[in-house]
Amino acid sequence: MTMDDRITQAWARLGAIAQAEHADSRIAPGSLTRAWLPGQVVPTAIVLLHGITNAPPQYALLGDQLAARGHAVIVPRMPYHGFRDRLTDAIAALRAPEMQAAALDAVAIAALSGRRVVVAGISVGAVLAGWLAARTAIDTAIAIAPFCGIRELAGGANDALGCALRALPNRFAWWDPRRKEAQPPPHGYPRFATRTLGESLAISTALVDPGARVHARRAFVVLNARDPIVNNPFARRRFARLVRFGVDVVPVTLDGLPEIHDIIEPEIPEARTDLVYPRLIELIERP
Repeated sequence: MTMDDRITQAWARLGAIAQAEHADSRIAPGSLTRAWLPGQVVPTAIVLLHGITNAPPQYALLGDQLAARGHAVIVPRMPYHGFRDRLTDAIAALRAPEMQAAALDAVAIAALSGRRVVVAGISVGAVLAGWLAARTAIDTAIAIAPFCGIRELAGGANDALGCALRALPNRFAWWDPRRKEAQPPPHGYPRFATRTLGESLAISTALVDPGARVHARRAFVVLNARDPIVNNPFARRRFARLVRFGVDVVPVTLDGLPEIHDIIEPEIPEARTDLVYPRLIELIERP
């Protein structure tokens, strides 16, 4: 396959995604799948995976910065995300295989667009990056604040919690009961579905399942030392299991950040993107 053929196929795959999304009137125009693709195959293509209840605008600024540095960038919209109705109940229908399929589709586009593929994600997107690292020939995974479990529970209990949330009837809860629907960002949902959390934890559990014959070269596990949600020690241990698949796992702890989980969302005033983005770019571009 020639370089021109690769770019043509990448655009064709993106076009199919765009056609399906434009046909769904529930999706807000600003929350469609985003891509910055040069007109040629470039050295590095990057997939950025948003967290649950968020949407592609979470990476608007970082995507711009990476594209300006000559990289191809793909930000897939996860199923049932980015709807005009921020209080939609549709998110409860999301299942782990749908998230995994969306991530794999984005990696396929990246592999056509760049000679080297990097996948970065936050929260559940971070766990998806780790899942991909155990199963695909991406070069590097960057897991930012990976949601392998909540801080209040001991490590293995989070797998049991995931099973329970998948089995029990779904409930909706506010991310912030004080702000309720005023919770930023404007492109995200202010509520989460307990079933969706259970499906997210299923991806964490699958992270330690036997991988494929191919795997990533390296995975960075990027943790906010003051994360109020993620069980950081458990996340480190879970990602360390990727070593047995042949992945070089490198822990990275970010000190001096606020006590927040979403450290990359530009619409959250407390997120210190001025500190976090340069570090992420350095990890993405590290040989």
